[in-house]
Amino acid sequence: MMPDETTFELASIQFGAEPVAVFRFGYERFELRARLGPGNLEHAIAAAAEVAASVFARWSHEALAFAQRVRAGEDGGPVHH
Repeated sequence: MMPDETTFELASIQFGAEPVAVFRFGYERFELRARLGPGNLEHAIAAAAEVAASVFARWSHEALAFAQRVRAGEDGGPVHH
């Protein structure tokens, strides 16, 4: 049985020089780190999840646009940075 592809979870919280929340989502287990702001930990995690959601939405759109360009033969070569 495959995992639910819509899974979104808080994978960990890392308290270092810059505290971050690590979120995972989907069958491919994509990860995103979002900085935690000051104050109440639960509120900081919720705010970081909102940031993660906007980043996921933006990059999902970008990835779909890239896939369409590749299929159209526009970006079939090596990826340039």
